[in-house]
Amino acid sequence: MASTRNKNTVGNYCDQQRQLQKQEDWFMTNYKFENPRPAFPCSGINVQHVPSNELSRNPVDIETYLYGISANNFINPLPEVVPDLKTFENISFFETPKLYMPVLPPYLQGQRPF
Repeated sequence: MASTRNKNTVGNYCDQQRQLQKQEDWFMTNYKFENPRPAFPCSGINVQHVPSNELSRNPVDIETYLYGISANNFINPLPEVVPDLKTFENISFFETPKLYMPVLPPYLQGQRPF
């Protein structure tokens, strides 16, 4: 029996393939979880998710050392791990006001504090 619906046409197939390609592009995008210019926020804004490969250049070696993996491997011991940490700039989203401290008057000698 021939298909009478608009489901199996060439245009419909091409549209479905285009939608699948857009979904794949969305899920496999490079900047979904990685920032091209990472920085730490200043003054009162909490840091959100930062992947381990953004914090150092050898995160797996550091984590292996911290968890003690292969610590008892006496045949092929792991070399000493030297962390290769990345540095970040601090970014400010607003200008912080200047803090003015009042000048306290000198206390009178021989007086009680309260």
